[in-house]
Amino acid sequence: MRDQDAIKARQSDIALPRRAGRSLPTGWRGLMRSLPLMLVCLVGIPASGGASAAAPEPSRIEVGQGEPASLTFWNREIAILRADIGGISPADRVRRIQGKIADVLESNPGEKAEAIRSTFANLAGFWVQIDGHPVFGLVPEDADAVTGETVEEQVRRAVDVLQEALDARRAQLSLPLILEGFGLATAATLLLVVLLWGVVKLEGRAMRRLLRTGSRSDEPVSNHRAPIKVAGLDLEPLLTGIERTAIKATGFGLAAILVYLWLTFLFGRFPFTRPWGEGLAEFMFDLLATFADGALQALPGLFTVLVIFVLTRIIVRAVDGFFRTVERGAMSVSWLEADTAKATRRLTVVLIWVFAITVAYPYIPGSDSQAFKGISVLVGLMVSLGSAGLINQVMSGLVIAYSRALKVGELVAVGNTLGTVSEVGMLSTKVVTPKRETLTVPNAVLVGSPITNYSRLAGEHGAVVGTKVTIGYDTPWRQVHAMLTLAAARTSLIRKEPAPFVLQRTLADFYPEYELFVHIDRPEQRFFALSELHGHIQDVFNAYGVQIMSPNFVSQPDQKVWVPEQDWYAAPAAPDARDALREP
Repeated sequence: MRDQDAIKARQSDIALPRRAGRSLPTGWRGLMRSLPLMLVCLVGIPASGGASAAAPEPSRIEVGQGEPASLTFWNREIAILRADIGGISPADRVRRIQGKIADVLESNPGEKAEAIRSTFANLAGFWVQIDGHPVFGLVPEDADAVTGETVEEQVRRAVDVLQEALDARRAQLSLPLILEGFGLATAATLLLVVLLWGVVKLEGRAMRRLLRTGSRSDEPVSNHRAPIKVAGLDLEPLLTGIERTAIKATGFGLAAILVYLWLTFLFGRFPFTRPWGEGLAEFMFDLLATFADGALQALPGLFTVLVIFVLTRIIVRAVDGFFRTVERGAMSVSWLEADTAKATRRLTVVLIWVFAITVAYPYIPGSDSQAFKGISVLVGLMVSLGSAGLINQVMSGLVIAYSRALKVGELVAVGNTLGTVSEVGMLSTKVVTPKRETLTVPNAVLVGSPITNYSRLAGEHGAVVGTKVTIGYDTPWRQVHAMLTLAAARTSLIRKEPAPFVLQRTLADFYPEYELFVHIDRPEQRFFALSELHGHIQDVFNAYGVQIMSPNFVSQPDQKVWVPEQDWYAAPAAPDARDALREP
């Protein structure tokens, strides 16, 4: 039983040696002289008073691989323990070692760290000592087999880091060093505040300049931003939003960099936090080196993308110039109409850019990464799900363009809306009403609605305008024809040639319906021409004693509702004007 207790005590001391009653000599000769005392420290068995009984033969200690645990001291990683010694896990070894280091430093200044080679039972490794006191041991199983690290390399690094930590611990107790650190930290903090204030001022100035360059009527023309349109779409609001976001992101990025540098400098001023500062600086340098290496590797691809962009731009300009020439009528080709040249130009330019992006995609830096591919798939899915309405509007715009149902400057009626077309875009069409109101009609709605074009067939004879009136059967129709044509002759906006004419559209139960047709020079004048014509119709009918009413009878009147023959040509009608009342 006593032998088993001794073996367990020795296994535990591999992870955490017991404190000796006195300082251990250093050096191999001193170690050999103090070997009995070292064995007592490792085994943890008190020497028997005056007896010279031989120590029992140590049994074999099982060593395996456990869950790695990091041994840290004074914010520094001394070593990573990986060996499971006699059932003691690396995490338990770390806890015992940290306690041992604290015990040693309570009674020692902690000036020197060293390592000595040692063996115990079947174990062979190194003791790491502080001021001659062993604090922990390292065996070959603690080395990282993945990287090919040897225990000697691990011990050498552990001793160096431990010595650095001991030096930092002593320096932390130096009052001049602490005061110097606080002074430099205060100066760095004041400098940070000034720089952050400057970043905020620059960001505000950039935002104000961006707002001043916007399209505002109260600003000088030189400060206005020219509209940027691609395929009929105004990109100025989108670009303005992107610029505003870029300004804010730049300001935030500069502030973050300044705070990062401030923390790096601040941590480096104090021994305990110096590893944090060194870690931040190392991360920054590694990041910059990665960016620089990535930028150098991306240069050939970026140059290829730039060449593709420049060539595409040249081709687009040539194609755009050709279609604009056809659109203006300066060139005529058999396969392209001037009315559809604009839509064809937009469609061709979009296809050219899509082809160019397809060719340039493999040369974009990072395009072969999984992250880039994932983002591309996500964007494609979002566009597919969210652009159904957009694609519908674009396709409807192409239908309108190639059907030539309307064009800018024509007077059209769409549903209950009557106005002049001011713009035919890829997504919508704008119509200006007589009230000077701009009505935006989505192209999909426009395609699904009947369109009446008053300007398309105007030609050299002008546009035809008609107005209807219903008069009772007791008024001679010849007189009505004559009065309507007389009113048309008095209207200034109505052309004399072709001459106005009247048609009887229907013979209703109580009255006939007359419609007067006249020609005007410009279709957009129809509203003013009809207004003036209606006024003259009322004047003429009042002058000849004919009331403009549509009679309705509840019962048969006592007298007949008819016109005697002698009244057929009542003024202003005349027998010799019978033929003139007919349409030529």
